[in-house]
Amino acid sequence: MICNHQAKIQAVCKHTFIPVKRLRVLRRPVSERSQQASRRCRRCADGPIQTKAAGDVFALDFDGVMVDSEPEISSSAVAAAAEYWPEQFGNLDQATHDQMRRDMRQVRPVLVNGVEALVMARMVLEEPGCVDSIIQDWQSVLPATLNKWKIEQKDLQIFFEDFRNNLLQNKEDEWVKRHVMYPGLEETLKACKYPWYIVTSRAKHRTLKLVDAMLDMQWPEDTPRLYCKLLPPNQRKIETLQEILAKPMVKEQNATIHFVDDRYETVKAVAGEPSLSKVQVYMADWGYSTQAEKDAASESKGVRVISLTQFQELLNWGILMGVDDGCGDDN
Repeated sequence: MICNHQAKIQAVCKHTFIPVKRLRVLRRPVSERSQQASRRCRRCADGPIQTKAAGDVFALDFDGVMVDSEPEISSSAVAAAAEYWPEQFGNLDQATHDQMRRDMRQVRPVLVNGVEALVMARMVLEEPGCVDSIIQDWQSVLPATLNKWKIEQKDLQIFFEDFRNNLLQNKEDEWVKRHVMYPGLEETLKACKYPWYIVTSRAKHRTLKLVDAMLDMQWPEDTPRLYCKLLPPNQRKIETLQEILAKPMVKEQNATIHFVDDRYETVKAVAGEPSLSKVQVYMADWGYSTQAEKDAASESKGVRVISLTQFQELLNWGILMGVDDGCGDDN
């Protein structure tokens, strides 16, 4: 018997990484292959995933792994904050606005719930130099700041949710353009032969809109491929992975789940969960994380820090080239 892992390795040429058994297939025109990949994904998009051999299954975070959504959340937060606190914001000059956006980009790694961006926007305006304190101790800074302002987070949540939904409804094209899919992922995800799920803290209706706009996949509201509103992220993503593990497609075929996220606390929690010992955990180094978090992840048991290129290799082959394929240095 040859295990899934051995079979993958045997199918890969040692130095060129071209699947030996598929050379004749690769000679077909690129346009034909793209059309077939698109049709394959369309079939999966309309209902439960159908596959004969789910050797590998992917569970992917959305923001910071598939899509760079920081431009949208930051610009929306600044605009919403100006509407919520007109006295504090007044008429921002361009230089101040640009500095706020740079600061918002820096503090994005510690943002968990979208409404927190609204608080961050006001803080970086009123407290120049607060970026370090936000990054270092946001979980303490956030409640202390709301208490100082005498504001309930739930009230901000309702306001910001309505604000963003109005943008999506009335300026959909502009809203979509503020999201950028990371280079190469559109083609890789469309051509991916393995089942993949999205596991995200993002709201479902906004995720579906972006999957449609950026991947040209029309997933139904009840698609089994999408897990949304996973807050708090650590516990909810652990529960979601446990649910995916229990699916017949995964359980009966002893498939390997590859979980990819850009949040250090989440990948650490998943890697440390005994019931998820069969899950391969990866931290995306192109997403929203600080260098200190990347360094900590590289030292964490059960976590691999991967690059965007390695992520695409993983989606293509189910293994990391030069790491899992036995094709290291020959010296």
